[in-house]
Amino acid sequence: MTEHEPRGPEVFATNVDGAAVTERSPQLVETPQGKLALVRDGARVVAIDAWCPHLDGPLWEGSSAGGEIACPWHRWRYSLDTRRCAWAPMGDAEEAAETSIEVYPTALDPQGRIQVMLGDQPG
Repeated sequence: MTEHEPRGPEVFATNVDGAAVTERSPQLVETPQGKLALVRDGARVVAIDAWCPHLDGPLWEGSSAGGEIACPWHRWRYSLDTRRCAWAPMGDAEEAAETSIEVYPTALDPQGRIQVMLGDQPG
């Protein structure tokens, strides 16, 4: 591979069992790219930034529903599909329009533990 060829994602193996991640209890993991939160969205689990870009609230203490994660501090919600802020209180609309989080896909290893696909994500 040359330096100009795209690389596939780096796979980071966690010790987190996929069944341990529920919509009400995201899990915090330390990765080579820093802390990420493992979030369940129906049948899938994704890894996201651990900190809310609004005021650094702990997204792993939030809850997910309907394809969104809500920050527990100010209730800003982020789409797990588009990565964009999906809702913020009135008065924060301009800042929210410019705000997004990183979302990384995951897979399960043969033992049911979550693997995170790190690297630049399309979007």
